[in-house]
Amino acid sequence: MKGVLDGLKVIDASQGAVGPWAGSLLGQMGADVIKLEAPGGDFIRAVMPEKRGLSTTYISMNSNKRGVILDLKQPGDRAQVHELARQADVLIENFRPGVADRIGIGYAELSRLNPRLIYASASGFGPRGPMVALGATDPHVQAFSGSCSVNGEPGGLRQRWRWYGHFDCNTAIHIVQSVLAALFERERTGKGQPLEITMLESAFDLQRVRMAEHLAGSTPTPLGSATTYLVPDQAFATQDRPVAVSVTSPRQWRAFCRAIGQPELADDPRFARNPDRVRNRQALIPILERAFKARPLQYWLEQLKKVHVPCAMFTSFDEYRWNVHYLDNGMLRMHDTVWGKLCLCDPPWDFSLTPAFVKPAAQPGEHTQEIVSGHWPAPSDSPERKPA
Repeated sequence: MKGVLDGLKVIDASQGAVGPWAGSLLGQMGADVIKLEAPGGDFIRAVMPEKRGLSTTYISMNSNKRGVILDLKQPGDRAQVHELARQADVLIENFRPGVADRIGIGYAELSRLNPRLIYASASGFGPRGPMVALGATDPHVQAFSGSCSVNGEPGGLRQRWRWYGHFDCNTAIHIVQSVLAALFERERTGKGQPLEITMLESAFDLQRVRMAEHLAGSTPTPLGSATTYLVPDQAFATQDRPVAVSVTSPRQWRAFCRAIGQPELADDPRFARNPDRVRNRQALIPILERAFKARPLQYWLEQLKKVHVPCAMFTSFDEYRWNVHYLDNGMLRMHDTVWGKLCLCDPPWDFSLTPAFVKPAAQPGEHTQEIVSGHWPAPSDSPERKPA
């Protein structure tokens, strides 16, 4: 299959999740992506759990790539990387600031070899300031960026997102956006350029609404599952399992009140408009909690869907991987790989003429010989890939 980025050559020299997921997304759109690792390998290989000897995190973060292992400490291998950089359109790295220059793949050196190179550098805290020398991880950026200040139960300890990688993957999306924009600019000028993307600034982007609230004089505080700006918009306990409910418009508010059997709430001056409900949250939520507790989850899903009020059950992976909605839309697919059957998410975009696609990750270093000896042949020119 030829994707929208067919013919684009990308060197992914990053580790962990931030850079690798960006490389994977470019690969899903058709770019030819090399996963470049040192002999010691990407540190994420050691993250549990494993699938037949390789970290499942590594496998999931490195789809749609060919694996190359070269030792930048060795002059011969470094020369090979320089040759690959001459042919590349994009290079992604997430070393601490200064490390890429020290090991011979900094922008100044590679741009002399290839002035058209788009060089994307991702870091946790940026190139200056007292935090520069620190390695960044997703949970530490969550804490330092202020995100945790609005998470958790009222009056309780601040909480991080439980899913490790949320801020990593958000930063990866920013890398992809900046790379695509720089490629567009290169079409006009013929020149590449260095890009700097930080986890911290990407984390700020996730918090634009919270920052605006703060600057408007309404400092957000932890509200459990609820949001600061919309009521009701949270989880409610039912007789058996919780339900997530959002009421986003005056029409939905009236329909919601009818569905829970309390139509009189719709015109109650304390709750008639969303600003009223936000101000009187403490009076309204206990009323709604009692109503939801009286019936089981399935009852509420059926009643709220009838009147077009957004609602959902909380699902686990084992539940939604077989959900007919996901399967009907092709959002999840099973793949046969060297690690056995893997259930992978389809790309988040659908191009009608040049479809995006997911290919399972390669074994680390699997394509070193064919890439180095063949001067980066296209995948169609490469020998059939065999399990390592």
